[in-house]
Amino acid sequence: MRMLKLAVLVSMLNLGVVCWGQNEQSAELKQALVETLMPIAEVDAQFIDFVRPRIRKLELPDSAEQWSQEAAAIRKQVLDEVVYKGTPRQWRKMSTNVRRLGSIETEFGYRIERMLIEAVPGMWIPALVYVPDGLDGTRVPAVLNVNGHSPDGKAYKDKQFRCIQQAKFGMVAMNIEWLGMGQLRSGGYHHNHLAKLDIQGVAGLSVFYRAMQCGLDALSEHPNVDKDSLAVTGLSGGGWQTILLSSLDTRVKLCVPVAGHSALGQRLDHPGSIGDLEQVPTDLVTVGDYTHLNALMVPRPMLMIYNQKDNCCFVASTVKGNTFDPIVPFYDLAGVKDKLAYYENSDPGDHNYGADNRLQLYRFLNKHFFPFGDREIVETVADQEILTAEQLAIALPDGNEDFDTLAQQFAEGLPLVTNKTLDQLRGQLHQTLRYPGWSASADRFTGPNAVGDYTVRYLKISTGDELAIGATIVQRDNATRTAVLLADNGAVQRTAEICKLADDGYRVLAIDPIMIGQNKPTGRLYQYNLFLHCVGERTLGLQAAQINSVVKMVKRVLDWDAASVFTYGPRMSLAARCAVVLADKGQYAEVVTEGELGSFDELIAPAASYDQFPEAYCFGLMRHFDLKTLKLLSKFN
Repeated sequence: MRMLKLAVLVSMLNLGVVCWGQNEQSAELKQALVETLMPIAEVDAQFIDFVRPRIRKLELPDSAEQWSQEAAAIRKQVLDEVVYKGTPRQWRKMSTNVRRLGSIETEFGYRIERMLIEAVPGMWIPALVYVPDGLDGTRVPAVLNVNGHSPDGKAYKDKQFRCIQQAKFGMVAMNIEWLGMGQLRSGGYHHNHLAKLDIQGVAGLSVFYRAMQCGLDALSEHPNVDKDSLAVTGLSGGGWQTILLSSLDTRVKLCVPVAGHSALGQRLDHPGSIGDLEQVPTDLVTVGDYTHLNALMVPRPMLMIYNQKDNCCFVASTVKGNTFDPIVPFYDLAGVKDKLAYYENSDPGDHNYGADNRLQLYRFLNKHFFPFGDREIVETVADQEILTAEQLAIALPDGNEDFDTLAQQFAEGLPLVTNKTLDQLRGQLHQTLRYPGWSASADRFTGPNAVGDYTVRYLKISTGDELAIGATIVQRDNATRTAVLLADNGAVQRTAEICKLADDGYRVLAIDPIMIGQNKPTGRLYQYNLFLHCVGERTLGLQAAQINSVVKMVKRVLDWDAASVFTYGPRMSLAARCAVVLADKGQYAEVVTEGELGSFDELIAPAASYDQFPEAYCFGLMRHFDLKTLKLLSKFN
């Protein structure tokens, strides 16, 4: 018995020595893997250089007539290929349903009408309409006041001021709730949840657009509204809504966007201006940038307002030159220079639609609609006219639809059942991912360097002509097999796994494709995905292409055998599945995953986060594929 105990003790001691040795080796290797031939400054710069040439440029036509024709074509293309891409036909054609729910009577010369407006089937949007007293059958100009990212929604004080004053000037004003704000602030209305529709091939942007457009429908049909004098205005996200709706719906005769939009190049250079998913929607810039949308307003009046010291986004000095100035020649060409205006707020100069900015709105409305006549243009709203959120609340129907519930509806029956062959399915994946099919070449190839018992080589590899990535090869002298290692948080965080694979006789090629580890640009992950998808690329396709091109090049140069792929985390597991499906036959031997999604259904669950796994929300991926199909296709390849 004593001999047995002694043997166990010796065994344990030996194990401790081995474990300690491995940990020491792992730590040393981890330190070595932190080194890269792609410094972060270069990663950041090449991302910008990749995106910028893909931003469609606005070109001045030869005549106003030519631009009128081009504008009509752009407007149709944005609506067909971006806003309503893949949406049910009835969404676009449905009549606007309005439920009128009584009024709040006031002693200040106006009443506030309550209503619910159906944006898409089953989704009702609360709205308030401020109507001046004594109009009877008179029709007057009207303003659709859209909300920004204020959690107060339609109860936001500055927005109430604006709507009340418009009514006091004799106009009809609509104060409409925005998805994700005010009464629609629950998780299912979170803006980036629109991606749960995008992945199913239904443009989530359409829900936002429908909400705006149906508000305009309801306002234009009001018995006291002059349909030929409709305006739209809003701050921040409301400014974005303003330019999107006004540029695409010609019923809008005047618009005043406030600190809510800019050219994509400005957003690229100033990350604070990037915005949410709806503001940088999939494929928009393949048709036209925000400068194009601005130019679509010609010859209608537009006042663009920005703030000199904006503490949120769209600082005036960063916007004017690339967002306002390019459209001045378009208004000149049409002979309506006086209908375009620009204003910079300095008091208070922060992110606001305060008294000074509101005054500019009133003056602009008066100049072009002349509803106020010669009266002095000043605000006369008293504090006691401002109501609480509870006073302005409108009861929502039970089970009001949101992005999450809509996603669950669309998921039924997906993926579409087809009789496609394996090659046709591979072709469909190629198309869905917009797979570039890059080749790769080595820019730099260093080593081998001794790191403990391992040798390490550092690679800088060009994939395609525009994007380079850093990669690393780790092996022992006795390596006979090939492994490719991919990890969500970067290969350097998987040093222990690299050691184990090398100890098991693998030469390990550790790759961080775009958006991963050391090849992730500085900043918020999902926002870089927005840029790529907005200019027509698909991040998942770029990742798969980089994996395949690097593996193919290294395999050829070093005469390696077919590689086993080891992945850690759902992001790289999905990228690997796609890469293997689209690779040359015989390039891979197997795919071994850890932390892989169980099903694409996880991506549309209420708790699913676009922000953490943005590349998975590739437009239309769920429409054509489920994870089971991708696994099957990878095995056949």
